Amino acid sequence: MSGTTTRAPRGLFRLRHETLDTIFGYAYAILMVDVLLVLANLPLAVMLLVARDLLQAWPLLLVLSLTVAPSLAGAFEVYRSMGEGQPRPFAAFWHGYRRRGGAAALAGLAAVLVVGFVLYDGAIVGGTVWAVLLGPTLLVVALLAVVTAVTTIAGLTVFASASLRATAKAALYLSVRRWYSSVLALVLLGLIVVALLMQPVLGALAPGLLLYPVFANAHYAFRRVLEREA
Repeated sequence: MSGTTTRAPRGLFRLRHETLDTIFGYAYAILMVDVLLVLANLPLAVMLLVARDLLQAWPLLLVLSLTVAPSLAGAFEVYRSMGEGQPRPFAAFWHGYRRRGGAAALAGLAAVLVVGFVLYDGAIVGGTVWAVLLGPTLLVVALLAVVTAVTTIAGLTVFASASLRATAKAALYLSVRRWYSSVLALVLLGLIVVALLMQPVLGALAPGLLLYPVFANAHYAFRRVLEREA
């Protein structure tokens, strides 16, 4: 009795091949986002490596963080291109950086000014009777400024022709209205900060992966608003 050989359908191998290509393509894109974020924020990355007391150097840290917002525009452009087919992370990153980097920088500057104001006021009222009353309020203001800025940058990436003012107003509304998404975004951003502070070299691998759900949630929120208006 001759043995029989069972052959898997060619379509199955093709499906597996395409799935693996997609997985490796996304993994490569996310890894490239990490590399490009480091290059775009090189002064900040160097400071995280060499500074011994970041708390004492928070004013300089805030100044160097001004490069983060334009680089987020580039990273979010990579994520947007991932949903449109085979990603080309390097080209997409610099395309988003050039196209929306200026507007993103203004949104980031506004957030940095608010956070700097909160830190300065917190240092003044700390240890006084007003700390219990003003502390939570200042913290909420700072966190709202950060999540609004990030949501604004995501909106600028999704809507190429939208103005910064309109996008920022919509982002502020979404950040408050969809507070649960804002909390998730802040948790993910906090994990990135903790990873970078604890181990800057290995922590540099966290932003590419953790920023993706931040962008995806903001993208979804903006789309839902448009669908309701339509």
